[in-house]
Amino acid sequence: MTLAELPHISLSLSPHGLDLDATLASGQAFSWNRTTDGRWRGWIDGRPCLVWRHDEALRAAGPELTREAVVRYFGLDLPMRDIFASFPTDPFLERAREFAPGLRVLRQDPWETLCNFICSALKQIVQIAQINAELRRALGERVEPPLLHAYPTASRLALASEAQLRECKLGFRARHLFVAARQIAQGEVSLEKIGDMPTPEAREELMRLQGVGEKVANCVLLFAYGRLEAFPIDVWVERVLRQLYFKGSKRVKLARMADFSRDHFGPYGGYAQQFLFHWIRNDPRALAKEAKFPAPPKPGKRIRR
Repeated sequence: MTLAELPHISLSLSPHGLDLDATLASGQAFSWNRTTDGRWRGWIDGRPCLVWRHDEALRAAGPELTREAVVRYFGLDLPMRDIFASFPTDPFLERAREFAPGLRVLRQDPWETLCNFICSALKQIVQIAQINAELRRALGERVEPPLLHAYPTASRLALASEAQLRECKLGFRARHLFVAARQIAQGEVSLEKIGDMPTPEAREELMRLQGVGEKVANCVLLFAYGRLEAFPIDVWVERVLRQLYFKGSKRVKLARMADFSRDHFGPYGGYAQQFLFHWIRNDPRALAKEAKFPAPPKPGKRIRR
């Protein structure tokens, strides 16, 4: 039986909506592929599944897939109205939201998310997806339906050789992933315990892992643990912050940008970050020369709606 032949789950998307294309192709998940009929095939809670929109409902089909898992993965239990109401008055964030209003932040498996972002250094989204697929094919357990492979566990990667990982297109990242897998497999760092830690402590614990700096740690906190206050600053987000919020200044340090982002975007800054990231990557008008630059507000002077 194929995924398409399995009984499906149907969930209402009212009132906040969900843009599957924007969400699943926005650089936060790397195991989804769009099918020729417009649906998406990927993984939720380690189970293969098929998801698609039908009018104002999200439909999902997969072996042993539950409503609760789908709701959690797509964040359908979050108070989106409150999240959006918390955003500051900001013309650039408004443009980013208008560009993809149905973009949503996912809550994924921490281990796979960690590996994806360890592998993301100097890689484009399509290349990270290729690495994900290669690791599954080479080291993942085969599951039903046929020709699909689960993401390899930390124990499995820890038993692989660094050479095997390099064959999966990792390059220098193979060493980072190999050591991080051993740290997890040997209990040096517990991803389960990180879920119970306050965000600052969780960030520090993640940064004990090989290949994990502040940006990768924030990506894992945001896209796996649902810490919506986490604000990853990669090259794209740095570009939009520097040009639109700091008048193109090359002197502004990343630490200053992090402080500004935390103060300006507030407790759900991770959501603002994802809107800005997707916008600058996909809208050629995002950094048009005629854009007007607002002065970055001073800490403590944040203006809410």
